[in-house]
Amino acid sequence: MHFIAVDGGGSGCRAVFADGSGRVIGRGESGPANIASDYDEARHHIFTAIETAMGTIDAREIRAVLGLAGANHAPAAEALAADLPFPARVVQDVTTSVRGALGPEDGIVAAIGTGSFFARQLDGQQYAIGGWGLRLGDEGSGAWIGRALGMRAGRALDGFCPVTPLLRELLEEMDGRNGLIAFSLDATPADWARFAPRILQSTDPAAVAVREAAQAEIRAAIALLQPEEPLPVTWLGGLGQGLALGDWPQRAAKGNALDGALALAMEDAFWTS
Repeated sequence: MHFIAVDGGGSGCRAVFADGSGRVIGRGESGPANIASDYDEARHHIFTAIETAMGTIDAREIRAVLGLAGANHAPAAEALAADLPFPARVVQDVTTSVRGALGPEDGIVAAIGTGSFFARQLDGQQYAIGGWGLRLGDEGSGAWIGRALGMRAGRALDGFCPVTPLLRELLEEMDGRNGLIAFSLDATPADWARFAPRILQSTDPAAVAVREAAQAEIRAAIALLQPEEPLPVTWLGGLGQGLALGDWPQRAAKGNALDGALALAMEDAFWTS
């Protein structure tokens, strides 16, 4: 038996090919692999990464687990699984990220980057919240934080709160009210998220207010997931440590999403569940 593990998202795709003991014998990388936003492009990049990882090895017995952004869109996930020439399970990247971070242990994951999601693993079962994207959620994420600063700048111009030095700086960069409106009409989550590091590093009252609001959202999400006996929290993502809360014990991640996908591919119970 050989195993294939894939981690694919909006910025790229990685794959590993492992032998029966789990030893990685091939690796491959390719481009964006969000199967919900662009299925054809994602499929191409996923196949490219897998083929690169396998090389010329002819392995007849293969199990594969693909943790992909957009796999919560069931038709796309089912189509890709059916398209692969070996048994494969296509799951959300949340599933593989949590397994990689926690291994088989109980715990909570708070993943905060451009977007955000929160998940609990307890007695081998995962439960995730968030991950709705900026239009519907992504509370506490970099994009949410950046947009909150833009909203506060608008409210300051309307007189609801002071125009602090940070808000004045932002409005000057945007060329005032009209520029802020124009930016908001076309801004992607990544566009908003580029303001997040500045907010996290600033002592400006507007930055403090936005940061406290983000942490309140994060605290509420983790509290919702905590059982009666609190679990340790593992913080992931580019902003995870910068927004980490001291309310619960912290535990470092054991591995990444690719590690999680490989562990699941090798786990017999995952295929019979």
